[in-house]
Amino acid sequence: MNDAMIWTPEEVAAGCHMVAAGFLYGPVHLDPNEQRAWHGRLAQKAPVLRDMWRSLIASLDGNAAEERAIQDFHQCLEMPVPGRYVPPYASCYLDTPAVLWGPSTRKVLGWYDQGGLEWHPFRHIVAPDHAGVEWAFLAELSTWRLPEVPYIRPLVAAHIQSWFPLFLSRLEKSAHSPYYPALGRWGLAWITATRMMETEAGRKIMP
Repeated sequence: MNDAMIWTPEEVAAGCHMVAAGFLYGPVHLDPNEQRAWHGRLAQKAPVLRDMWRSLIASLDGNAAEERAIQDFHQCLEMPVPGRYVPPYASCYLDTPAVLWGPSTRKVLGWYDQGGLEWHPFRHIVAPDHAGVEWAFLAELSTWRLPEVPYIRPLVAAHIQSWFPLFLSRLEKSAHSPYYPALGRWGLAWITATRMMETEAGRKIMP
């Protein structure tokens, strides 16, 4: 049995959703019971991912650690705090000049349109290539049965892999807690483990 066969579409979506929730709403958005259940699924199917997830959750252990992670969310990702803010948008890492609504933003918006997703600004999310929005879209694509999905999902996964490491390297320098860099690294490992960069026929898709 190859690795891609052990994950149900619902499990693939759940993994993406957890990454999306952290970047959209903060580190304590998910229910602890849901996190424990997820750890149990990983323990059965993917020991390496299980260990990464265990370290991720351990980074929130205790009130002080949790507070540092929450502060990172507000100051590094949600509000442009001088010296702390790390823009969570693909265009800021892939385009020159590094501004929102560049070619990368429009490319992602085009994929949303192809998938039938109507994107609107909300809260602190001012462009569609926000880290959390891209991961949420990947979660949706994992369970949709639209004809376009085998084409769009590998493109979105490859796109995330092209800019997320740059984003995480900056976030790691700015964050006081290890939570967000660990969450992002786990998400990138999840893309690889579930073979999201391949079509249903197994052919690699380049961004």
